[in-house]
Amino acid sequence: MIRYALRCDQAHDFDMWFADSDTFDALARASHVSCPECGSTAVTKALMAPGVTKSQKSQAMTNTPAPREIAKMITEYRTKVMAETTDVGRKFPEQVRDMHEGLIDHTPIRGQATPDEAKSLVEDGIGILPVPPEPPKEN
Repeated sequence: MIRYALRCDQAHDFDMWFADSDTFDALARASHVSCPECGSTAVTKALMAPGVTKSQKSQAMTNTPAPREIAKMITEYRTKVMAETTDVGRKFPEQVRDMHEGLIDHTPIRGQATPDEAKSLVEDGIGILPVPPEPPKEN
């Protein structure tokens, strides 16, 4: 179903529903679409903006997690990373590069790297990810 804003040759504006665009065209050509105010069958589509229903807006908003849920997900992710990795501190760039080059065994590690060190690792095709900071505690 589609709703069209319509206008007759007497400048009366009104809306009507149709099964589809072709249905409107066929009915208008056969003079079966008439103005409810004056009865004119000289009817054309008026300029109209697409409508966005409230349910679409509210559905889009419900697909976005609430801030508390996002904070919970970050906390859970950080907890998992901390439990499953070894902190190598400032040795991180060197150790991750050695793993990449096959000089040492691959193990899950975390540590610190300067922005330049991180950029160099990524440019060399070494996959690294930052661990997000812990979300602030609620009051």
